[in-house]
Amino acid sequence: MHEKPSRRDFLASSARAASAGWLTLNASALATLSACAREAAQQNAPFTTLTPDEGRTLSAFAAQILPSGDGLPGADELGCTHFIDNALGSYFASQRELFAAGVKDLDARARTATPPAASFAELTSAQQIEIMKAIEGEPFFGAARSATLMGAFADPVHGGNRDGAGFRLLKIEHHPTHTPPFGHYDAEVTA
Repeated sequence: MHEKPSRRDFLASSARAASAGWLTLNASALATLSACAREAAQQNAPFTTLTPDEGRTLSAFAAQILPSGDGLPGADELGCTHFIDNALGSYFASQRELFAAGVKDLDARARTATPPAASFAELTSAQQIEIMKAIEGEPFFGAARSATLMGAFADPVHGGNRDGAGFRLLKIEHHPTHTPPFGHYDAEVTA
């Protein structure tokens, strides 16, 4: 005898069906968006969310968080700024103002540095690090640092981790597969 599904089970099943239907209908559009982000990062294409000046400043910031050296890729080679640009236009859209204000602050601090520079990106590495140490406790620093690291190690379809180099840094093999979790709902029903 089958137990009558609860209202919660019905709603959960309906939501899964609706989600699956939406994904099926929009799969080509989602694949196209992911491919565009990946290609933009690979070709160092213009940013879509960040202005060119914001992109240069954020790239300099990211390069200090994850510098390249000893034959290892850094934020620039991994496409971290393109990941952030893509994320601020979608997943992290709510943080766009935080990033804009943070980048503006970095450039303002650069103009008061000794010697001054027109932007954070034009400062020496030592000057950039000094400014970054001064803002470590601010929300922008934490958000930009996290976004840089996500861009380095996220799935390359999101515009960062160019050519899977971040996976190689971690010495992992990425096998993008999805297996649904198994549980009571797919167990054989016994009477």
